[in-house]
Amino acid sequence: MFSSRLRAWAEKDGRGYPDWAMRYVPIVKRLGRDALTRGAVLEIGANENGLSRFARVPVIAVDIEREHLTACRDTQRIVPVVADIAALPFRDDAFAVCVSVDTFEHIPKACRDAAVQEMARVSDADAALIVTFPSGQASVAAEKLVRERYYSLTGNTIKWLEEHDEVGLPDADTMASRFRKILDVTHTVTTEGNVPLWIWKWMWLVMMCNWPGRGNALFQALLRLLTPVLGRIRLGKCYRTIIWVEPKK
Repeated sequence: MFSSRLRAWAEKDGRGYPDWAMRYVPIVKRLGRDALTRGAVLEIGANENGLSRFARVPVIAVDIEREHLTACRDTQRIVPVVADIAALPFRDDAFAVCVSVDTFEHIPKACRDAAVQEMARVSDADAALIVTFPSGQASVAAEKLVRERYYSLTGNTIKWLEEHDEVGLPDADTMASRFRKILDVTHTVTTEGNVPLWIWKWMWLVMMCNWPGRGNALFQALLRLLTPVLGRIRLGKCYRTIIWVEPKK
């Protein structure tokens, strides 16, 4: 009973899996309230712990899977739209902010250029576009470790990690070049790392692989408390890349 209550507390408001907060909090902080309230906000790749949950603003949420949108709507202020990122059903210049968090690693390589072009098309001239994804061989190795540990423990696979392996992680330089090719005149394109690999591996071994056994709920609660600190650590290679496409001053 105590373990269940502790886990429920750890998982409230999306921060029980600290990796979610570590994805979104830096985005919300850098964008600021002015950008997030200037006009319509679009998130591509909906999930139950998405941009609206952390930014506390209404969001138009797009996903190709209806069940993802259902989970997203249960926890956030969203307008759900079932659509393909490579063919968005919106007019040109419709959004002031366009965000896609950990989605491109689920998109076939042949479709990624079209997806970038669609994000640029639906964003207005002063919009901020933010894209994040795991990248690099070190991240591939880290994901393999978690997949193998999980399979050894449960005999099952982790769907989203299997998809990463199937389609291949995006290359950060290639992705940044795609945005520069389209928006270089009006926007600057910069990249930064997000979540050191050693923290990412530790978190998911706790979350997915039940480490360290019966103490898992306690460790999950500890992770929730440590999220503000973990999000500021930049030691070593990072698991994830954030691409910032921001209007030139």
